[in-house]
Amino acid sequence: MTSVVIVAAEFLKRANDLVRNKIHPTSIISCYKLAMREACKYVDEKLAIKVENLGKDSLVNCAKTSMSLKLIGNDSDFFANLVR
Repeated sequence: MTSVVIVAAEFLKRANDLVRNKIHPTSIISCYKLAMREACKYVDEKLAIKVENLGKDSLVNCAKTSMSLKLIGNDSDFFANLVR
């Protein structure tokens, strides 16, 4: 969660600098949306791995990691093994 806040704050800081340099907020938003689409495209093409290509151990580890800071963190082994 902290990293999301840091990244969001940096985007807002940079946007504020652009507004001070007379760039219209609509243009800034349009460019951020374009950057988001390009980043998602890159992740999809270069970084994503299909779930079917992962073994059960990898899926269980992913599930455990995502639950580690949640309320059910203590029971992550049980819930992670429910992964199919």
